[in-house]
Amino acid sequence: MPLTPESFGRFLLWLSSEEQQAVREYLTVRKRLVRFFIHKGCADPDALFDETVDIVVGKIEECANCSNPLGYCYGVARNVWRKYMREHKVTIPIDIDPPSLPPADQGKEQELKCLELCVGMLSAVDRDIVSRYHQDKGRHKIAMRQTLASELGGPNALRIKVHRIRKNLRGCVVNCVKRSLN
Repeated sequence: MPLTPESFGRFLLWLSSEEQQAVREYLTVRKRLVRFFIHKGCADPDALFDETVDIVVGKIEECANCSNPLGYCYGVARNVWRKYMREHKVTIPIDIDPPSLPPADQGKEQELKCLELCVGMLSAVDRDIVSRYHQDKGRHKIAMRQTLASELGGPNALRIKVHRIRKNLRGCVVNCVKRSLN
């Protein structure tokens, strides 16, 4: 069912009874859902957002007492994304030969040597963060990560920092292993 001005008005009213607040809510929902679809790797996130809104508008009567419109929209968006994934399956040809690899033990040994080399090339601060992030087990590990998070400005900042360091390490190790095979 295509979105009409009347149905869009009902959608805005469902988001908030105050007109200005409803527009702000709509922009927030749009921004977050488009970001959600981008993060999931969809080719046309705007079209998927429009499809999500069309479905939500069609079900406004069912969810009139919904206390969390954004949460409801996310739920519908997840279903739209699942449908998108079913329709756009990526198939990998079976006849592709894997690249030639060294024997498993030799490859792992070389990876470890390269990892040591690459960790040694990190700045002292990054090396300290990664080593502290990956040390200990259980409660000690949790406590260490909480300490690191407080030092770096929160758990999100810690995850981002560690992700970036590991990404650089991964690239360094892959390049090192490739050089050693040649």
